[in-house]
Amino acid sequence: MFIAIEQLEASMLRLESLHPFFGTAFLAFKRQQLPVGTTTTIQQTRVCKDMLQEHFRPSERYDGFYSPFASSKGKDARWLRSDYGSSGLQRICTDTFGDAFIHNKGTSQWGWSEGYTQTLKRHLGSDLIPAFDLAVWLYRDECWPAKTTKRDIVNRLFREFFISTEEKQSLVCTKVPAKPNSLRTTPVSKTELLELIGWPPGVMPPGGALLRHLDIRCIGPATHFTYDPAERLNLVTGDNSLGKTFLLELIWWALTDEWCGDYPALPRSLVAKTKPRIAFRVSTGARRTQELTAKYDWLKHTWSISPKKREAVSGLVIYARYDGSFGIWDPVRLQFGKDTGIDHVSQIVLKPHDVWTGLRRTGITQREQTLCNGLKSDWITWQIGGERYARQYQALTSALAELSPPSDVPIVPGDPYRFPMESQECPTLRMSYGDVPIVLASAGIQRAIAMAYVLVWAWHEHVAYAESSRIEPQRRLVLMVDEVEAHLHPRWQRTIVPALMNVVSALSKDVNPQLHIATHSPLVLASAETVFNDQSDSLHHLHLADNNVVLEEVPFVKYGRVDRWLMSDIFGLDDARSVPAEAAIEDAKTLQLARKPKTTLVRDVHKRLIQHLADDDEFWPRWLYFAEQHGVEV
Repeated sequence: MFIAIEQLEASMLRLESLHPFFGTAFLAFKRQQLPVGTTTTIQQTRVCKDMLQEHFRPSERYDGFYSPFASSKGKDARWLRSDYGSSGLQRICTDTFGDAFIHNKGTSQWGWSEGYTQTLKRHLGSDLIPAFDLAVWLYRDECWPAKTTKRDIVNRLFREFFISTEEKQSLVCTKVPAKPNSLRTTPVSKTELLELIGWPPGVMPPGGALLRHLDIRCIGPATHFTYDPAERLNLVTGDNSLGKTFLLELIWWALTDEWCGDYPALPRSLVAKTKPRIAFRVSTGARRTQELTAKYDWLKHTWSISPKKREAVSGLVIYARYDGSFGIWDPVRLQFGKDTGIDHVSQIVLKPHDVWTGLRRTGITQREQTLCNGLKSDWITWQIGGERYARQYQALTSALAELSPPSDVPIVPGDPYRFPMESQECPTLRMSYGDVPIVLASAGIQRAIAMAYVLVWAWHEHVAYAESSRIEPQRRLVLMVDEVEAHLHPRWQRTIVPALMNVVSALSKDVNPQLHIATHSPLVLASAETVFNDQSDSLHHLHLADNNVVLEEVPFVKYGRVDRWLMSDIFGLDDARSVPAEAAIEDAKTLQLARKPKTTLVRDVHKRLIQHLADDDEFWPRWLYFAEQHGVEV
């Protein structure tokens, strides 16, 4: 059994007010059984450094130490330099707590002074050393027998550091808290611990954060709105020009610190200088949550985020934009560049042409870099590359099958084709009438192909980067899709949301995705009825209220039929017919309610109904009887 993360968190809260001397140097001297009233030869620097190395170095990637104790400089100063034992801690022993020792500066002779417990008690003031909580920190990695009690943990501290009866009575709180449960079956991992205490200076936290909250004030179309996405699927709908794309761009920026488009979001011009603000919260889903706020710098025309240091870095982020371009942001790329100083890009934006033919650039080192080979090249390489590219090709064909339109002709790769006078082979699709080069496929098929390729390519590039850096691939993936229904037949729109969810989940059994999907289509919302879960998914609606854009989360209701979605509050149509048909029906209803409708008016409306309504429209039975009663031949 091991100390539980909940117990470690609770104990660390109680250690925050304890002077670091009592958790480090005091215990180091006690373990050496420092004499009272006389001295012995002890290398204070060595024994303190040994104590620090053993119990206060939670990250192997940082040479210094972490102190869970009180700090005059606040929580951000708890990471200590590697020379802390011979500098800061030595000064504390010789100066601040010098009255508790027998020691001449510049010598290795140390001993406790007579009555040192009372001296230390004065330093403690009204507080006592929380023995159990201190033991929890020191023994956080210890494997304990199954029947271990909290009292056993405290007694281990007393035995190992020779805590005397007088010290227990004067300096130590020997009580143990009732809650929380102190043990669990697995040890607290390094990542869990660092998520709890924060990452050391110069060490970038691993990616994995999702967006939890977004608050926007005086920017773009919104005076103020908030977005609280769910853990898994988030659907965003609303009329044109109300901010769906704007919202997705801000989500991308909040997760990556970079703008995917050519321009940043701009504050409203007629507002006070200090009002525009973007506040957001990102979280790994475990214990590391960070609140960040950005204000607009009117001189530099940029957004400045505070705090600048990210404690929770996003997972892999993929953004399918409205214009057919894609943004890909990889935390491994970011970490590689920051740690090595080598010319790098954490964000790749593939324009529609780049998706097909690849993207290259000349970096600041003047070395040309191939950032993406492109769909046409990678498809052929994966298809004929044998075992080396079997995973990529299998993932691609599976994604294509999943994203295929609901018909008898799924998207299946055919044999490569070479156009006359071209040296590069082109992928093809297998049709009933023969193989068709993908460049000649329909717009809807091309968008599905591009989506499948970018998802597979971005994931496997991430895995390759992670393997070369000897780290675990991401378990978090954020997919953003704008106008997901673009170029898709209505039958296709009815299956696209479940298909996308399946493709992302199939990339790896360990992937935990968060999706943000913007749409105008009732068919897309209808497609989500089979997968929507109130516990993990949410529906957000943008609409106008008093000339202000409002974003609100609304209940997801299963309407079943698409026309009922059209007449729901989400789309706001009074009728699922054409505008002239709707107007004719409304006029017909008004006549039906009139006490003495004029025959000429009834005849005029009847002609309009004949012109705009289908022969089997459900309104006819109700109308025909009325029209006949008022002199109209039907």
